[in-house]
Amino acid sequence: MTDNEYRRLYDESPVAAQNALFNEYLKYVYSIVYNKLRSCGTQEDIEECVSDIFSAVFLGYDNSKNRNGDLKGFIGAVAVNKAINMYHSLSSARSKVTPLEELDTDIADDNSLTEQAERTELQNIMLRCIKSLGEPESTMIIQKYYYDMKSNEIAKKLSMSPGTVRVKCSRALKKLKALLSAEGLDLKEGQI
Repeated sequence: MTDNEYRRLYDESPVAAQNALFNEYLKYVYSIVYNKLRSCGTQEDIEECVSDIFSAVFLGYDNSKNRNGDLKGFIGAVAVNKAINMYHSLSSARSKVTPLEELDTDIADDNSLTEQAERTELQNIMLRCIKSLGEPESTMIIQKYYYDMKSNEIAKKLSMSPGTVRVKCSRALKKLKALLSAEGLDLKEGQI
């Protein structure tokens, strides 16, 4: 689209002129922006920059200036400048360093690290013992005590009656306590 064609169309209908300009130069502008922002921006950032470019083109176009010919150079210059500005803004936002004092994390002391390691070890032993129960008992124990599911919910998932689930869970729990005792752990039901 030439400058003269755009002016004529703009005089008839500014909205039609903007739509025509947008449709003709969208791929061109998008490719400029994509090449500048692909390393630091999201798809949303790219689309926002493209919108900003067309907004700047529509608002910055001066009918009194004679551009003699194609508008591609004008639109390309606006696109490159806006894309570079967006690149700098995205890059600087990512590279900002937060001082250690402003971080909202607590540095763990030796006691909390020891407690966390003990909990992790306990969980590993517990899961190993639960898995050794075999199926469907291990699934029942996990669903009942880890996911807090009721017997009738477990029964539906395993195609059993709720009564069978309760009996199997009770037996599996006794086996689990024996397995945990063999590992040197004496846990009550609320600790599973």
